Amino acid sequence: MRFRVLLAVAVLGTSRLITGDPNHWFDTSVFVLQPQGTFGNTPRNFLRGPGFANVDLSLVKNQSLTGRTRLQLRLEVFNLLNRANFAEPTRAVFAGATQNEAVLATAGQVTRTVNTSRQIQLGAKVLF
Repeated sequence: MRFRVLLAVAVLGTSRLITGDPNHWFDTSVFVLQPQGTFGNTPRNFLRGPGFANVDLSLVKNQSLTGRTRLQLRLEVFNLLNRANFAEPTRAVFAGATQNEAVLATAGQVTRTVNTSRQIQLGAKVLF
């Protein structure tokens, strides 16, 4: 038996709320500006941001040189899969300055990442 979860808000019809596109992470067309002095029905913390996944790799080789002296060679790779982990999207949909205003152009946009790109580090250490 398969289950499918679809996040939707029935304001302007049923649509997929979380798109996953960094330029438009969530569908802003499902939000409507409420009249002044009233509250909307959107619950607190209902949007989910992008997930975080990171894979690091470290390879170490210890080689005996003379007596108690050893050489340690290291290869370390950070963010091995070079996955872009996006930051939280901009959550403000309306500026709230006027009653009939359009959706902000930056609503739902992801503007940065929370990790660095792949980094490779080589090292050698003499232990004595």
